[in-house]
Amino acid sequence: MKIIAHRANDGINKENSEEAILNSLSKEYIDGIEIDIRKTKDKQFVISHGPFHNGNHIKHTKLNKLKLPSLNNVLNKIVSDKIIMIEIKNEDKNYKETSYKLHKIIKKYNLNYYLCSFDYNLINYLKNKYPKYKCGLIIGLKINEDRLNNNLDFNSVNTKYMFRNFNKETFIWTVNSKKEFEKINKRYNVITDKGYKLIK
Repeated sequence: MKIIAHRANDGINKENSEEAILNSLSKEYIDGIEIDIRKTKDKQFVISHGPFHNGNHIKHTKLNKLKLPSLNNVLNKIVSDKIIMIEIKNEDKNYKETSYKLHKIIKKYNLNYYLCSFDYNLINYLKNKYPKYKCGLIIGLKINEDRLNNNLDFNSVNTKYMFRNFNKETFIWTVNSKKEFEKINKRYNVITDKGYKLIK
């Protein structure tokens, strides 16, 4: 079982922040981080879960006005062989452009990438275009339920499905209680906001 810090939560710093990312990766009990990325108006990637920041719609705002960590700058500071799970938030459905722009950034850094999205068409396109990357589908409540078994490398699934049998590497989210943690089949991995508590 691997423990992945959801949105790089470290219990100290703001989620999806550079500080949380680097601090989580420095922890011995953390096997990797999960972060969210979005594309800006000028086609850059920033790390953010929500589509808005300080009243600005990220996809309609240029990078230099957002004051959010850019994916490129953060990856440049990571020295680790731990899992770097990148959830791609895609709003424009331009799979070709999104995949190309992302590949252009991540290929510069020799890191252990796991790329995933709720958007099956995007992640399937990315996997076919750049097969060297591990690509996975995110399966949530009533989202992608019909694709519990799919052609991708791994699944990232809601706790609702944690008792299902999966034939591939699987991450269960978001596991924050001791009770849930103890119920999970040990061959599956955990994405959590509270790794620093669960490890106790």
